[in-house]
Amino acid sequence: MAKKQDYSKINTGNIYSDAIAEATQEKQGKYKERKTYDAQEAAEYANKLNTSGRKGLKLPRVNLALAPDMYDYVKTMSKISGMTYTEFIDKLLRDHKAEHGDIYAQAVKIRESI
Repeated sequence: MAKKQDYSKINTGNIYSDAIAEATQEKQGKYKERKTYDAQEAAEYANKLNTSGRKGLKLPRVNLALAPDMYDYVKTMSKISGMTYTEFIDKLLRDHKAEHGDIYAQAVKIRESI
């Protein structure tokens, strides 16, 4: 039979306070400081769809529901083109905007006048 340990003589008063103090103190030198981005840098990364892994930079999100034939088209053409779905749809929208930029400019003026 194992010998029973007598734990009554152990001073536990400082164990918890020491653990709390250690856990709450600032870590020095372990992490490098987070990079901050100015408005121009943030816009450049956003326009390139390259905000992944950059703290504080996020792209606007859209939840799309596509008809099955359009989904298959986006899926197939994006893979053939070596792009992600987002890059492919972004390219299509940019091409459409380039073709109809004058209509877009007029729509913006109307929206701002309201």
